[in-house]
Amino acid sequence: MSSVIHLEDCASPTVRLFGRRLKDRRRDLGMTQGAICERTGISVPYISSVERAQANPTLETIEKLAGAVGLEPWVMIRPSETASDR
Repeated sequence: MSSVIHLEDCASPTVRLFGRRLKDRRRDLGMTQGAICERTGISVPYISSVERAQANPTLETIEKLAGAVGLEPWVMIRPSETASDR
């Protein structure tokens, strides 16, 4: 019997939360991943990996990505009061 482990299932809750918030904020602003790339110098494939919780960004990368969508890093990673945002 073989089982499949998906990378996003192994990611920490903070990594998943950051990726989801990045994607949601980017979409709310009408931005593409390419626009984030132009602002940060971070490649589109890596941005996609972060949004899907398949990458574990460094603090420097978190700062750049949060700044690109106009938020402070702590806003992007702090736990939420609502269960739907976890």
